[in-house]
Amino acid sequence: MRKLIYSGNTSLDGYIEDENGDFDWSEPDEEVHRFWNDWIRDAGATLLGRGTYESMEPYWTDLAANPSGEEVSDEFARAWVETPLYVVSRTLESVPEQHTLISDDVEAEVKRLKESAGGPIDSGGAGIGNTLAELGLIDELMMVVSPVPVGGGKAFLGPAFARTKWKLIEHRTFGSGPLLLRYEKA
Repeated sequence: MRKLIYSGNTSLDGYIEDENGDFDWSEPDEEVHRFWNDWIRDAGATLLGRGTYESMEPYWTDLAANPSGEEVSDEFARAWVETPLYVVSRTLESVPEQHTLISDDVEAEVKRLKESAGGPIDSGGAGIGNTLAELGLIDELMMVVSPVPVGGGKAFLGPAFARTKWKLIEHRTFGSGPLLLRYEKA
């Protein structure tokens, strides 16, 4: 069975966005960016909620079609468009044909995806993370913690994660200070 891994960048105090919706404080340096490039390239699928999909998909797809010349960003964009993308939304009516929309029975559809062949399933975004945690579908957490507290905003781990026990399975410090933490359900 494929593992579903909820991943993302967080602030030191656990937020993915500050109170204004900004996440510029988490801009990765080349080393961290390469880590995410390798991760998305190795993922068998990406599972996103509507909000994260609408902010990430057009940017990376456009960059893949129109490379910037910045090797590390262009590399992520290529991996992004090559990785199957599943979008969970009850409000979107459609997604481009190369993607899959999950709008009904999220639990059954994600379980079916986990039972299919392929590499791990990457998932990101606070809303979908909380939904997947409520359904008990997340197998691992993976976060790159930036050494910057932002004081509030959108939490990486929402209420559905409360009191769930996790076991540390990997940690790594990047040269510029961010910390990779990876946990599996205890």
